[in-house]
Amino acid sequence: MKQTIRTGMLFFAALIIISATACKQQENNTMKILAGTGEPGFEDGVHGMMNKPIRLTPYKDSSVIFADINNHAIRCVNLKGELLTIAGGPGKEGFADGDVSEAKFKSPHGVAYDAATGIIYVASASNHVIRMITPDGNGSYTVSTLAGVPGESGYADGAADSAKFNSPHCVLMAPGGGVYTVDIGNARVRKVQDGIVSTVAGNGEHGALDGKPAEASFTYPIDMVMDGDDIIVIDAATNSIRRIIPGSEVKTISLQDTLATPHGIAVDKNGILYEADMDTGRILSIDKDGKVSVLAGTGENGTAAEQLNKPAAVLVHAGHLWIADLDNHQIKIIKLDD
Repeated sequence: MKQTIRTGMLFFAALIIISATACKQQENNTMKILAGTGEPGFEDGVHGMMNKPIRLTPYKDSSVIFADINNHAIRCVNLKGELLTIAGGPGKEGFADGDVSEAKFKSPHGVAYDAATGIIYVASASNHVIRMITPDGNGSYTVSTLAGVPGESGYADGAADSAKFNSPHCVLMAPGGGVYTVDIGNARVRKVQDGIVSTVAGNGEHGALDGKPAEASFTYPIDMVMDGDDIIVIDAATNSIRRIIPGSEVKTISLQDTLATPHGIAVDKNGILYEADMDTGRILSIDKDGKVSVLAGTGENGTAAEQLNKPAAVLVHAGHLWIADLDNHQIKIIKLDD
């Protein structure tokens, strides 16, 4: 009798452990709305609104900075869902450097944050420039142009103030200093460092040619992430993921499935890639063998927590996968496994 009771208790305890593990796994795989009402708008706070959020970068205190395209603003959101505008706004569309209260942006698309200096870098697609939001030490910021000629599209390397870009869509901190940017209109990956703009990869011709960086081709490179010293780039037009080994080669990552307008890319500490698949409305994970799995999204457009409407960007930060849900005007999160 005692043995039967003991066996039953052990069985019950095992069920509790299994149930707790299953609940944790379910929690970790559940996508939640962090911020945004599902309607376009502009409002800070816990019930804030945004208008087409795109591109994400880690920020201090487990928060994230994002570019809010149609509000022409640079904003941040924390894990409590609180929104705060750092620069720009719907009444400040255009181009103007200077004090952050007067600075103007037009359809910013990319953001990066340098924790060492506190500088926020912005890829201003419609202005064809890379800009900086620099803290002044008194709780405010100054906006300046780092590279490019405001309002002039083109292609030119060299001195930053005369170099030209064509719709830069992403900006990324480079491990050795400076910033990388995806220059969509020129089908190239570029770098800004020490006042000089250079081309890292891409010959300017549309295609999907691998090989030496200067000879490789892209068609619509749209986002990138650092994987060690390598740059992982996604090309929305060729539905491909490319690895750039700076100064060495560009090679296509082999996948066991197809992508549909990949628009955002992230990587975790284990080398797992996360991809925002815009056309299918899903978030995909890709292991080192190229196996593609669905992490989130039903593939149906909508505003429910489990649905995505043109997911535009992903970011691994503070134990979560952050998602910019473009046409739902929301930031969503998935808790990742420890």
